[in-house]
Amino acid sequence: MNFRFLFPGLLLMAALAVWFSPVFAQTPEDTNNTSDVGNSSSETEDPSSSDDQETNKKKPKKPVLDPESKRYNDLLKTGLLKVFEAEATYNYARLKHFGLTHPIPRVRAAAALALGRLKSPVGVKILHKMIDRDGEWVRQAAYKGLADIGSRSSLDYFYIGAKSSDREIRVASFRGMGKTLDPGAREVLLKKGLKSDDKEIVKATLLGLGYYQVPEDLRIFIDYLNSEDEEFQKAAVEALGRHKTRTSMKILEDSFKDKTNLRNQILDTLTEQKNSFAIFALLRILNANADSESIVNEISARLYKLKAVGKYMTIISDNTPLLREPYVGAPKIRDLEAGEVGKVISKHSVAYIIPIEGQRIEDFYYKVLVNTKYKDAFTETVQGWVFGKYIQIRTISMPKEEKEKKKKPKRPSILDDMETSEPAPNTQTENPN
Repeated sequence: MNFRFLFPGLLLMAALAVWFSPVFAQTPEDTNNTSDVGNSSSETEDPSSSDDQETNKKKPKKPVLDPESKRYNDLLKTGLLKVFEAEATYNYARLKHFGLTHPIPRVRAAAALALGRLKSPVGVKILHKMIDRDGEWVRQAAYKGLADIGSRSSLDYFYIGAKSSDREIRVASFRGMGKTLDPGAREVLLKKGLKSDDKEIVKATLLGLGYYQVPEDLRIFIDYLNSEDEEFQKAAVEALGRHKTRTSMKILEDSFKDKTNLRNQILDTLTEQKNSFAIFALLRILNANADSESIVNEISARLYKLKAVGKYMTIISDNTPLLREPYVGAPKIRDLEAGEVGKVISKHSVAYIIPIEGQRIEDFYYKVLVNTKYKDAFTETVQGWVFGKYIQIRTISMPKEEKEKKKKPKRPSILDDMETSEPAPNTQTENPN
């Protein structure tokens, strides 16, 4: 055996044993543990730190805005808040300042819309300047503002806007023409608006025509009310409401029966008019649908909103005389037809006996308020006396919810946990002097 290579081999094996000793020193259970070699961390690790790391991974990081973006956002928020504040306080000077000089277009557009909602002629010239000098976004808002106001001084802008390549401006222009009540604008609505291929322009035209209250336009509204397109039907209902005439209210009333999909809108439209034609139309719908609890409740709530509570009457016999005075043989104002409605103002204190259909009927005369018969009458209503046998009286009262609101205020909840106590007796002796 050659011992010449034995000694160097032993030295090599010893060196390798020293190098690999930390690895071989680990037990099988500790194979997953990290060696302390080159690791300065402590042997025990805090589990809460790993949980925090997991939570931090799940939390979305908030984007860090650069100073310029933050400044823009702050300027936008502040500008919008000041515009809303100016609108609430009718501060036209501030709205003009923000509409013409604010650096952010959205704030200028908000000022334009606010001027339109205020519907004051003061805002017209401001909106004209905004259209003349601003960009598309603000010009759209300015045209919408002009359409809300509907001033005749804006007609030239509406005529130009009707030819605009911007659809929003075109629609607003046709909508605004009707409010001007200008005969030339009505011709544009009839010849251009109704023949447009754009449904929104046709709807805006219908709404614009409603303001003119021209009897010939009622035929147009009826045609669109009977169309297959529900959007046109709704526009026709709104146009009839804006017409505000006796005939337009009667068309809405007659449509309530057949247009079940438009019933809520019809009731809302009648309620918005706040005239005797609309109130009496609601009463006639109420009489015709007395068996429907839901319809009765809906109409009763709307009559209360119009402050039309109290006693109302319905004529139950044709050719019922409406008299100037509450006695037999008094001058007659006109004959009332069956189904006509009116408000009961008072009841006469003296009863009368009148022969009716071979019977002697004893009843009182009631003073009532009814619509005038002729469309060209100077007033909407007329007062007269009707014999009680010819009428049916209905009492419209406020809803239960409203009655409860008017009751004594509830005890403040902060006092619920306090015991009620009787007032302490007065122990002082009163001085009779």
